[in-house]
Amino acid sequence: MTSRQSITMATVFGLGLAFVPVAWADPASDACVALVDARNALSSMLNAKDKSTLDAFRAKVQAASTKLDSVLAGMTGADAKRAADFKAVWDQFKATRENEIIPAIYSDNAGDAKKIADNIQLDRLGQMWRIMSCKVR
Repeated sequence: MTSRQSITMATVFGLGLAFVPVAWADPASDACVALVDARNALSSMLNAKDKSTLDAFRAKVQAASTKLDSVLAGMTGADAKRAADFKAVWDQFKATRENEIIPAIYSDNAGDAKKIADNIQLDRLGQMWRIMSCKVR
């Protein structure tokens, strides 16, 4: 596959993901979308080369996290237990991100940040994914 084909595929895939939130109408799906958005923005931070780019991706991380916190707070009734279970892992995920990964990235230690992201954070991501029964679309 050529570079141009790769870019085209990434664009088409990205546009497809842009319409996923419209197609999903339940809080669990909204939580999944926000989780993916937060994770993708953080992953992009690992590859950023300058502070302004880092700051822009950090703002996206924060926006997606705020959205996810809002979705979790709004889950009631039958979804309340699932939201509570998810939030317990989510709070650990956020604390590690804010206290270890992001500071490592800003200190120009992306390798250390990636190790954390690929280990405990990946495990937590899987736990949250299962709790909300997120689906790949």
